[in-house]
Amino acid sequence: MEFEKMRQNPDDLLRRIKMDEASADETQGRLKIFFGYAAGVGKTYAMLDAAHDALTQGFDVVVGYIEPHQRPATSALLEGLESISSAMVQHKGIVLREFDLDAALERRPQIVLVDELAHTNADGCRHKKRYQDVEELLRAGINVYTTMNVQHLESLNDKVAAITQVPVHERVPDRVFDRAASVELIDIEPEELIERLNAGKIYKTDQARRALSHFFTKKNLAALREIALRRTADRLNRNSYASGLGAGEDVLLYVSERPGDVRAIRAAANMAQTYHGNLVALVVESSAGGRALGVEEERALRSNVALAEELGAHVVTVQGDDPAVQIAQYAPAAGIGRVVLGSSGNEGRYFGFGETMAKRLMRLASGLCVSVVPDASAAHRVTAVQSPILRFSLRDVWIALAATVVSCLVGFGAFQTGFGSSVVPMLFLLSIVIFARFADTVTYSLAAALVGMFAYNFFFTYPRFTLMANGLSYPLVFACLAIGGFAISLLTVRMKTQSVQAVRRAYRTEVLIDTSRRLRRATTVDECLAIAANQVIRLLNRPVAMYDADGQARLGELAVFDLPGTEGESSGMVDERERAVAAWVAANDERAGATTSTLMDSKCLYLPIHGKDRVHGVAGILIADEGEIGSFEKNLLVAILEEVGQTMERIRLFQEAQEMKVKAETESLRSKLLRSVSHDLRTPLTSISGNAEVLMEGGDRIDFSRRLALYRDIREDSLWLVDLVENLLAVTRAEEGRLDLNIQAEVVSDVMEEAVRHCERHADAHAIRIDSEGELLLASMDARLIVQVLVNLIGNAVNYTPAESTVVLSAHKHGLWIRIDVADNGLGIVDEEKPYVFDMFYNGSHERGDHRRGMGLGLALCKSIVEAHGGRIGVRDACPHGCIFWFTLPALDMASTLGLKR
Repeated sequence: MEFEKMRQNPDDLLRRIKMDEASADETQGRLKIFFGYAAGVGKTYAMLDAAHDALTQGFDVVVGYIEPHQRPATSALLEGLESISSAMVQHKGIVLREFDLDAALERRPQIVLVDELAHTNADGCRHKKRYQDVEELLRAGINVYTTMNVQHLESLNDKVAAITQVPVHERVPDRVFDRAASVELIDIEPEELIERLNAGKIYKTDQARRALSHFFTKKNLAALREIALRRTADRLNRNSYASGLGAGEDVLLYVSERPGDVRAIRAAANMAQTYHGNLVALVVESSAGGRALGVEEERALRSNVALAEELGAHVVTVQGDDPAVQIAQYAPAAGIGRVVLGSSGNEGRYFGFGETMAKRLMRLASGLCVSVVPDASAAHRVTAVQSPILRFSLRDVWIALAATVVSCLVGFGAFQTGFGSSVVPMLFLLSIVIFARFADTVTYSLAAALVGMFAYNFFFTYPRFTLMANGLSYPLVFACLAIGGFAISLLTVRMKTQSVQAVRRAYRTEVLIDTSRRLRRATTVDECLAIAANQVIRLLNRPVAMYDADGQARLGELAVFDLPGTEGESSGMVDERERAVAAWVAANDERAGATTSTLMDSKCLYLPIHGKDRVHGVAGILIADEGEIGSFEKNLLVAILEEVGQTMERIRLFQEAQEMKVKAETESLRSKLLRSVSHDLRTPLTSISGNAEVLMEGGDRIDFSRRLALYRDIREDSLWLVDLVENLLAVTRAEEGRLDLNIQAEVVSDVMEEAVRHCERHADAHAIRIDSEGELLLASMDARLIVQVLVNLIGNAVNYTPAESTVVLSAHKHGLWIRIDVADNGLGIVDEEKPYVFDMFYNGSHERGDHRRGMGLGLALCKSIVEAHGGRIGVRDACPHGCIFWFTLPALDMASTLGLKR
């Protein structure tokens, strides 16, 4: 399929982006955050007071959830406001009150109040975090008032914890705060807040006493207040820059499984915001022979990657055993000049000694600016060998011993046959290289070199079977054998590791190229979904569920793709609960299901297949029994689904363009038809009404011959109108594909005679005859429709030729076809008009014989009928003048047809 590619004007593109943003603002709800630096500053009070003001102005305001603070002044403001009942959720034997998201969506007020934005929902709720509930309300077009404290902002978590020495586990991504329509800072003096705390207006007496000695110290409150003021002002700066067109500086973050990377991730996100650039999180996966991560390490890596994504990072996964090399290669290629590392990953390469990663990065890529974020919890921890190739492997020791044994056996044979001892070291080196292809670490290289050197000394140097050697050259031979064996085997192991990495990169590239190639040949949305499912099965070896989605995010029929040979085993993917999760994904354009924080009880991970403006489908991958998807596969999966979404969008745009084109053509045909009908009906109707009026008024005063002529004119005009209506109905049926063919074997001469009898009474001034060669010709046809074709062709010849012209019908057999000609000796048709004579509403430039203008439907109808029979129709010049209209029909053999009838 070919899609038209148009180069857009930059000004038009910018104008369209602004219009899209404006329309998005109209459909999205607006978020207002009441922001404070500590509990008790009056955030909930201010929110309820603002709700009363909005209610007074005529807005539909509903209280979704308010924390039960037991503060009289705050509770009093709840009076007069409609409230949504809280959802009761069972959690570890305790009934908890939670915000009822579904009830709020069903009620659909203009403004809903949701307290404590950073709250973590209980198990069983749709989302893990309350800010996710708020985001769904905003997507539904509902405005939200909410509250939060400064310590709950993700980027400030470490700074606040360092000041207060109190860790905060409930956090909100900075993007939620920065994208809020408005943030109202609720600020009071720290002394006033402490007075309120002492007066028991915030906490009970015992709780207030503990708070004053820990979190609510005057020093802490002053520092938190300053941070809140700065962050509020910084939000204005970030939003003002985001509305401009400047290009910032991107930041690259190295993410590993180390817990200390959490602080580095937050620091990198702040740095990217400061430099107004994008944050790229780089994950370096070890090769197949590298060090495998344990369960806890895998969980820590997934947690770090999730945090980076939550802070707006674009996660990229590469393969390699040396992160410094991968970062040094990726950063310049991506045009990134700033790199952020955690200090827990910046120790020396060899058990904490040697060159650090930061120094290696600056040496490998001198243009990089490397920032190392300290991690106090890892200050005294020394990391073991970083590179998997440097780890110890008992398996490689056994491989080295096997290589030495083989070298000794071959060496004994060579020694006994009289070869000099100088050949044996070469045999040792050859054996070390051959066995190196089975090893994975430097352990093999070191063991093979040392054991090989001692074996050569023990078995093949004089005095034999001792570790002594008589000869000045032996120390040099031993050194060369040890160093050469170590270097060659180490290079071989490295080449093996790099080849594995190259294979994985090639596999990724091959999958993406194959997906692109298949999608280029796709012509329907269903084909795109099938291609995506097959590629995902090939990548993950898991069952896949695919849903199509229309423009209103309504799901189509489910298509389940099982693994080959396991049909029916994925029945758990088709229940109503799973479909409900997929429907939520289509409506919200967010991933959900297993391994996510939304509807995590699902058996599948559901991902949206989206284009530029909307969701085109949903892909579900079975997770329940298979375990989580690795980062390498997940990146491939996202890339495949993005390409599938773009292709589906192009197909749908093309289909919409075709539909618009058909509608435009239909509208044009309707307009032409109405114009033609209104013009061509006027003349015969005027003639009929005029003749009828003459007959009514003249009566017996008009002589018989005159009355007969008037009756004849009325009859001819009426018959012309009947033919016109018949042609209109026939053309309509042909255009809609509703020509019902009754195909039978018919004698061609009989059909031509029937058509001539129809036309003779209207062609008194013309001679119509049939030229027959005497051969009885049979054709496969619907006789009624072919008679109509011949009547139209004869009528066309009669109408556009002078009086006393001749019209000749003839039929000839040409192979498997019978060609029927309708020839006249009129003026003919000029070559410029011949390509258009069968177009609808085309009338040509010649005057009709009766000066009545035709509608240009007859020849178009002939073409539709003939092509429905599988034949062709055309026009050519007659000799010496005139023209011949011809068409073909499938020929039938007389003998076989008669035998079949018998």
